[in-house]
Amino acid sequence: MCNFLSALVLKNGDVLHHPMLDSHADLVRYFKLPDTDAHIQHFAKVELTPVDWADAATWNFRVDEEVLPVWWADVASAVEGTLRSRAAGMILKDGDHDLIVDGCWIVAGTAKVRDVRSGRIILVQDSAQISNVGGSAQISGVWDSAQISGVRGSAQISGVRDSAQISGVRGSAQISGVRGSAQISNVGDSAQISNVGGLARISNVGGLARISNVWGSATLDASAKAHVIVPVDAVTP
Repeated sequence: MCNFLSALVLKNGDVLHHPMLDSHADLVRYFKLPDTDAHIQHFAKVELTPVDWADAATWNFRVDEEVLPVWWADVASAVEGTLRSRAAGMILKDGDHDLIVDGCWIVAGTAKVRDVRSGRIILVQDSAQISNVGGSAQISGVWDSAQISGVRGSAQISGVRDSAQISGVRGSAQISGVRGSAQISNVGDSAQISNVGGLARISNVGGLARISNVWGSATLDASAKAHVIVPVDAVTP
């Protein structure tokens, strides 16, 4: 099983991970590690799974191996500390942050991010705010009362729920998985929105924007309904 945050541990205690990769198999390929001799464990697969996303000290650490390498006890404590430290460095809980251009992040608390050009944001929660999401940026998991505005380029956002709000979706941006009482407004250009359910609301849609797979008690205003490309199931006026 591969989860965020996945890593590989070498015999000397080095911890290898990449901010855009969660698969141990992909990490093995990326770091070009030998993985062909079943009798020699050149590395160990580990992962740190979030509990309280904003506090890396609460995350669960595990070794994803049926049999531990003979050298594991020599590095175990240091490895866990290293991985928790790296996870903590990905968490933004307060303050103003001007520009994200790479890496992997969790934005929580009262943190404000002004501009996201690329990289990966795993989760936006609490009352965190992100504006100006563009380029090839990826955001997954927008929760609570988090707010994201100014989504453009080929940015991708998925997993929007609770009372989260997203506005200003342009270019070829994609948003999927809108649930709860989430709200999306001001959608234009060739933006795409899919899988809308719960009490979600979409309004003020123009351009060549497309909306698909709407169900439940989701609400679309007249402009949004005009851009639905498949039959709408139980969409309220």
